[in-house]
Amino acid sequence: MQLEKPSALRRKEIYRYLACPENSPAADDLLDRCEADLLAAAQPRGVWRILPREQAPASLLLDEGDIARHLEGCSRLVLMAVTLGAEVERLLRRYSATDVALATAADAAASVLVDQMADLLEAHIRSQLAKEHWYMTGRYSPGYGNWPLPVQADLCRVLDTGRAIGLGVSASYLMAPRKSVTAALGVADHPVKGRLAGCGHCVLRDTCGYRKRGTTCADS
Repeated sequence: MQLEKPSALRRKEIYRYLACPENSPAADDLLDRCEADLLAAAQPRGVWRILPREQAPASLLLDEGDIARHLEGCSRLVLMAVTLGAEVERLLRRYSATDVALATAADAAASVLVDQMADLLEAHIRSQLAKEHWYMTGRYSPGYGNWPLPVQADLCRVLDTGRAIGLGVSASYLMAPRKSVTAALGVADHPVKGRLAGCGHCVLRDTCGYRKRGTTCADS
């Protein structure tokens, strides 16, 4: 499905990505230069599927580690994926070739925008399921905690993301276009929140940008 683009970017979140103070004049100047181009280039699309948890492919490893704890008490599962599209990738490459500072700001802005689009799709799914008196956990993505990044490829196969929204996964399990999000959410007939993983379990703990900035993804 096509997702409606916002009229503006969430600058407060972009500042966190850039590790700079809020309302930084330098950051605002860069964002003023790239915001309109980024929003024009973005073609946000999403796809989702709900299925009984026991029917999920074994390759998703839902009964192991942090993802199992997150889905505790859930009888159903939502799989979802969102992408900003290939034009955003081309825009970021063009910036990288001409202006490194602008490219850095635009990359952070695109990361925030794709999260914003994922929030929009999640809200849509949540509203649909609420009509049937179902409850959902928050999103949990491959590579978070100790849910292995290679699961990304299996999740995309289940959703047929290549055909549905033009999203593929490389041999090294990176998404193309890069500015994309995949996630699983638990669904139950009673209120559930899920459980966030701790940094000690996370496969990204040694390279995590959040930790380098003295915070965590849970704080964000």
